[in-house]
Amino acid sequence: MRRAALPWVVSALLAPAAATAQNSAGLVAVEGYGNLETAGAVATVSGDVNRNASVTLAWRRSGEAAFRPAQELLRIDATHLVGSLFDLAPDTVYELRFTLADPDGVTSAATATTSFATRADTLVAANLRTLYVAPGGNDANDGLSPARALATVQRAANLAQAGDLVTVAAGVYREQVSLPRSGTATQPIVLQGQPGAVLDGAELLAAGSAWEASQGAYRRADANPSWQILAGTARLFRYDSLAQLQALAAGAPGGYCYDGGYLYLKLSDGSSPATHDIHIARRENGFVADGRSHLRIEGFEIRHYGSTEYGKGVYLRQSSDVIVRANRIHDVGAAGVWIKGGTRHRIEDNGFDDSSIAGWPWDQTKGSSAENNGVVLTDDVGRGHVIRRNRFDGAFNGIGACGGSAPPDGSFTNEIDIYRNRFRHHNDDALEPEGYCANVRIFENTIRDSHMAFAVAPASPGPTWIVRNVAYDIGNTRSSQVDGYTSSLLKINSGYPQVVGPVLLLHNTVQTTAPNTEALYLLNPGTASLIRSRNNLYASTRNVLTKVNAVAVDADYDLLHTTATNRLASWMSTNYTNLAAFQAGAQQEIHGVFAPPGLVAAAAGDFRLRSDSAAIDRGAVLPGINDGYAGAAPDLGAFEHDADRIFANDFGWPKGAPLL
Repeated sequence: MRRAALPWVVSALLAPAAATAQNSAGLVAVEGYGNLETAGAVATVSGDVNRNASVTLAWRRSGEAAFRPAQELLRIDATHLVGSLFDLAPDTVYELRFTLADPDGVTSAATATTSFATRADTLVAANLRTLYVAPGGNDANDGLSPARALATVQRAANLAQAGDLVTVAAGVYREQVSLPRSGTATQPIVLQGQPGAVLDGAELLAAGSAWEASQGAYRRADANPSWQILAGTARLFRYDSLAQLQALAAGAPGGYCYDGGYLYLKLSDGSSPATHDIHIARRENGFVADGRSHLRIEGFEIRHYGSTEYGKGVYLRQSSDVIVRANRIHDVGAAGVWIKGGTRHRIEDNGFDDSSIAGWPWDQTKGSSAENNGVVLTDDVGRGHVIRRNRFDGAFNGIGACGGSAPPDGSFTNEIDIYRNRFRHHNDDALEPEGYCANVRIFENTIRDSHMAFAVAPASPGPTWIVRNVAYDIGNTRSSQVDGYTSSLLKINSGYPQVVGPVLLLHNTVQTTAPNTEALYLLNPGTASLIRSRNNLYASTRNVLTKVNAVAVDADYDLLHTTATNRLASWMSTNYTNLAAFQAGAQQEIHGVFAPPGLVAAAAGDFRLRSDSAAIDRGAVLPGINDGYAGAAPDLGAFEHDADRIFANDFGWPKGAPLL
């Protein structure tokens, strides 16, 4: 007589098969996305409930015979694995090969390929018509010759069609310019300032204007409160009350407030504002592109915007393919360039600076109108933004690199590139990739005298690539040395629930001479998935590494050095005074080296390795990151030591020029 299987026997027999079916993985989709010199790779998988599948990536230029290995894709969530390629050529077609592996089995074809093209790195000429603007012009003119120049940039923008060049002569133009139409990919609209062309958002009260001494300050009637005022070239702190202004807690150069229909102003040196030119912002924005595309703004000095707390030099709202280049944007309220949504903007070769914020206390500045950025991205930022070769000096933060939500077209990754910029004097974060950050690449930047070099608090879902950057004298700021806040190369601590996605620290040079300063300090609160550190050079004046956050860290092949005695690392409340003890106790830096960094002249901005540096030939091979290294193995830090290599090829600066 045949007996039916008992229910528990059936369940036991089926459970392993069901688990295997759930845990096996399949490739659902693959994608490549090209920027100018980089690309992103995204694999979407199914199954893999236990998340132990892996995807290797290989790439080649179209037409080449062999694929080259790249960094393995990183697991971001249940279905996405993401990676990046560097050092690509613009305007070139590439092919990607994705290979899926899973110990539990693969339910699809194990290999998939796709192709993508990098974008052309060009400046398309506007050669249809030229419209002229000059201080002696007249908006009743047609603007088609210097003799018939227009008086305002706005009138020229109103007349400009796709393919037109608006050329603006030297002079001060006190206006906000809204750009009413778009160009095209082959016929952009270009607004070009000639040397000395200034777009100014302020009302000027020239020296000699009337002020009345009152209650320890000076005042004049003003019923239109502004959020941005300067005395001469110095930004003033905005206080909320007359009592706060009288105390002048932010210090030099002074401050202002509004009370009872009056503007009150107090300078730290006690002088009367009547002896200074006073600039009062009366316009919120300089240039505004709302829903526009294929524009270029270049060659202007843009200053003194901020009639409200959201003052912006250039405001790109839900626009695309706008190039902002070769401008000097300074002393603007909230942001030099504000990108709200949109895709594929290029912000390049600009100077962003602020006159006073670096000297103000962190507690006064945080949460005030002075908590500003050189460049900030917000909201549903689209893909493909490039921010490169700019100079940032003095804003509270340099670049706020991520928006608040995923790209609106349904894409998973941002594909944002930030590279070859220079940062200095940031009392908070030089680079702040926080928010929805997915495949953000930060590489070949130089940072000096800033509180935090990189804040990823939180950068989610990741990954964030931090590759071949130089950070010198982090912690050499008022925030760190006077106000008592802890400085670090990397900030992961935040009060937000989002988990910081994978952070890759690869081939960075980090040296600080600021007193009692760690190179890397991982603080609570906050949760992060993974920090991987390879081939970096970390030199400090206290512990090299301090970790109190439970984040998973995978650190190896780094050079560590400190000028402090009997210190190396503090790891989850255990102190280590030498590398051998740290390797044994923390199981980190198994192939690391403890030695002076051996840089050519760090204080002068030359971070190349000397020929006797212990960092030479001590690194791990990282496919797609250090291909083509010289010697027996890759060198540690941002620069490969090679006597025949041209310095300019590393970060794009002239040979022999200091990086900072």
